[in-house]
Amino acid sequence: MLAPLAYALDALAPRRAFFASWIYSLTAATIAVQWVVYALVFEYRVSALPAGAFAVIVVGGLALVPGASGAAYARLAPRLSSARAPIAFAAVWTLGEWLRGACLGVPWLLSAQTLARVPIAIQTADLGGSYAVGFPVAALGAGLGIAARRRSLRPLALPLALAAAALAYGAWRLSTLGPQAPTAHIGVVQASVPQRERFRPGSAARNTARHIEATRALVRSQPLDLVVWSETAVDTDLDQTPALRASLEDLARETRVPLLTGAPRSEGGRHTNSVVLIDPDRGLVASYAKQVLVPWSEYDPKLGAMLAPLIGPVTEGVPYTPGDQATVFRSGPLAFSAPVCFEITYPALVARFRAGGAELLVNLSNDAWFGPVGYPQMHLAHAIFRAIETRSWVVRGANTGISAAIDPAGRVVAEIPAFQEGTLVAAVWPAGPLPPYARAGDGPVLVALAALLALALWSPRRPSSDRAANVDAADLPRAASGGGES
Repeated sequence: MLAPLAYALDALAPRRAFFASWIYSLTAATIAVQWVVYALVFEYRVSALPAGAFAVIVVGGLALVPGASGAAYARLAPRLSSARAPIAFAAVWTLGEWLRGACLGVPWLLSAQTLARVPIAIQTADLGGSYAVGFPVAALGAGLGIAARRRSLRPLALPLALAAAALAYGAWRLSTLGPQAPTAHIGVVQASVPQRERFRPGSAARNTARHIEATRALVRSQPLDLVVWSETAVDTDLDQTPALRASLEDLARETRVPLLTGAPRSEGGRHTNSVVLIDPDRGLVASYAKQVLVPWSEYDPKLGAMLAPLIGPVTEGVPYTPGDQATVFRSGPLAFSAPVCFEITYPALVARFRAGGAELLVNLSNDAWFGPVGYPQMHLAHAIFRAIETRSWVVRGANTGISAAIDPAGRVVAEIPAFQEGTLVAAVWPAGPLPPYARAGDGPVLVALAALLALALWSPRRPSSDRAANVDAADLPRAASGGGES
């Protein structure tokens, strides 16, 4: 999808390129994230007009980043040979994705995520995260567009070489990541409780009973080391409902299997979106409080206060307090951590869990808010990349799905489709050593992107009288007319 954009940008001056890239990204993102409007209108009961305005304002603000990337490429394009132009485009585009994901906290709609279900194409994520995977994708898209614009096949040479190298690395890594003897068997319950049946009078007891029944059936089917429910599967304050907590402890004692579930808590006067571990013998033994909260829905962002009136129902209720510990649960055969919902989208946070000793990642989520318009698939894509980046199993328990078991090679070995009730069992083993990206983070990625951009721009110094003779024939129209408005 970047080919048409690159085709246009290669012939535009920077100011026009900024607008073209901004409107292109705004349009594409508005279509792709229609689940934002779905959640506001159908779940939070926000009126359609302010909901749409909110979505366009937020998406339009974020689209300023690819707008800047487009303008940067247009400014550089007159200096770029046909062979190097796609590399420069991919470098500035990927830098923009990094800025939006790592700095602005919105790592959605990255180029790499289009390949999430193609394991051989995404193994370079252990070297440089989504950005290492997305760079060849952006380069190939740019190569197609620039080749069409300049009527030359030269722009395809380096992108094809990059793609071939990525696939070769992927084939090699997949050959080294075969199955191992399982250490633990993890069961997942996907109850698929509609959002309209949650956070209502009596809903916690009804929905907990629904989970308990499914858990008993699952445990009867085979021995398990852990049962996983979803984020806020218990949809009331667990510290204020001792009878409900007792029912969870009774279930763990009855089945002799530890239970991991999401539940709000108010322990110590802090209102948290938490995950609790219920041990068969010791009851509630450990808890994790979600650290990265969802703006407006879970806390009120100061910078977004002016938008709050558009989505009033979303901001109602007591905001959560963020946690400050990357908790590792150490009860059972494997030490594990449980990032909640959107936390699985942040590579640095997930790497902290692994660095703290987690041998397994268990992602609890409730995606019921966002309906059947693409969100479950996009959220699962993030979990796939975290599995590769940390070379760890990721077991995902989501209320309405997609619940899944993802092996350290990013292969989805079991899943429950969205908006279906069901259970699954994952036979998992401990994660190996931390890969380079999980150890070093984004620093080497940024250095590599800067180096690639410098190489794309570099050319041997020649006498000025000889410069015209050394311009590619396919570049002459662009070189002559490129900087008109800059």
